[in-house]
Amino acid sequence: MSLLDLIHGSARELQPASTHWQWLVPPAALPGLILPSWTVNWANFYTRYVPHTATELACGLVPSVALLAGLVVCGRQLVRQIKWELTLLLFVFLLAMLPTTGVFRWSFRWLPLFHLVLAICAAEALRSLYDSIKLGSPAPATTALVLVVLIAVTMSILNRGGQYAFPLTWIFLGLSALWFLLDVFFRSSELREWTPAAIAFLALLTTYLCIPPNCGVPKYNLSQKLLEPAPLDPQRLYLSIYPWAEEAYRVEKKPQPVGQIVRPGSTSMWAGLRFINGYSPIRPAGIAREFYATIHGEIDPGTGDYLLNYKAGEGGELARLGVDGIVVARELDIAPQPPSDWQLVVSTDEGRVFHRRGAPLARVRSVVSIDSRPNEQFVPATISRINDSRNRVEADVDVPSGDRSALLTFSRPYFRGYEARLGNQQLAITSYRGLFPVVEVPAGVHGRLTLTYRPYWLKWGSEAAVACALVFMLSSFAAIPQRR
Repeated sequence: MSLLDLIHGSARELQPASTHWQWLVPPAALPGLILPSWTVNWANFYTRYVPHTATELACGLVPSVALLAGLVVCGRQLVRQIKWELTLLLFVFLLAMLPTTGVFRWSFRWLPLFHLVLAICAAEALRSLYDSIKLGSPAPATTALVLVVLIAVTMSILNRGGQYAFPLTWIFLGLSALWFLLDVFFRSSELREWTPAAIAFLALLTTYLCIPPNCGVPKYNLSQKLLEPAPLDPQRLYLSIYPWAEEAYRVEKKPQPVGQIVRPGSTSMWAGLRFINGYSPIRPAGIAREFYATIHGEIDPGTGDYLLNYKAGEGGELARLGVDGIVVARELDIAPQPPSDWQLVVSTDEGRVFHRRGAPLARVRSVVSIDSRPNEQFVPATISRINDSRNRVEADVDVPSGDRSALLTFSRPYFRGYEARLGNQQLAITSYRGLFPVVEVPAGVHGRLTLTYRPYWLKWGSEAAVACALVFMLSSFAAIPQRR
């Protein structure tokens, strides 16, 4: 629900239609359900087709084999038993193979649900197989051995093995042969009931050990010092400007530890630091879209140069946002202007850190004017006892009596769903160009102001979670007498 809400007005919403073809499961990758080392071309994030191991399709060998064997042996009986599950399985898999819209278009958004439904269908198929197995009918273990051999031979002929075919293929051959032997010699034993689960676990463990789980994803040697705030100040709000992380900081380009200064992506959160740019696959409306930030928080170079040269001074856009710290990567030759407003506090091989002169800016500020309301003037309010947490800000506010109200700005990103109250009085919330919340407080008012982030999806989601928990508990209690 939160993704569907934040997608409106985001940079993701404005992307071209070609991006909907990223990371779709190609039909040629289906043998990967049996043998995950099967390698064919997938469309990556740049919609370029590159060889990719079918790790996302790895299900532990047993589920896909058991379902196929069940459909062959039991046929209509099994389809009648799990017709809704099979329909959902087919629907979800089609979503992973066809271009869909929104934030769920990538196949790896749908495949976890696919694997869950596949496991449920496979369990029902195994039960039907063991209850009605006929003499001469192919058991699931036999089906597994035959399919693994056929796919391994095909993979060798078509050169689809990729770099992880050995030793994974041989291990899967051994597991399927072991399952076959156990099924033959322990047909009437209780061991037979536990064999599929054990084989599935060993197949998944082997896949994890033989194939890196982050195939196609760049690796970074992030510094352990990312867990510490130093040399940055947790009381300041930073803007970090650095080159494209996937090109500049991946281990192939920079094997030494990185990140202590520039804090790429959302690594600033590990040390409790405050940055206005960070990782976001959506890049929602607001700062990410206004500053042309990419997924990992990289600010567009031209925008970064413009902000530091023309918007970093007193009264500039960065000051209105509450930014009082600038981090510039060593690869970029820019600095915040004017020099009289900024001082260089740290300089390393990774980058430079600038602080706005003076004490850190308050997280709640009273302004007498703002360019989004050019014809209005406001009275300065006294603000004290500020308590700033993740979804809530509290502050004591005292507005002088008269005919002018006070205007308060908050150093946090604006999203739909903020609520403001001063005592029992609810206040209207606007935003400055969709960047940060703005609250107007009437003249002569004093008390404790509370700004809370409570979007509709958080309320509805919490209520739905509580309702599901109650249904689960009541169902569990209702099932106890039946078991007795």
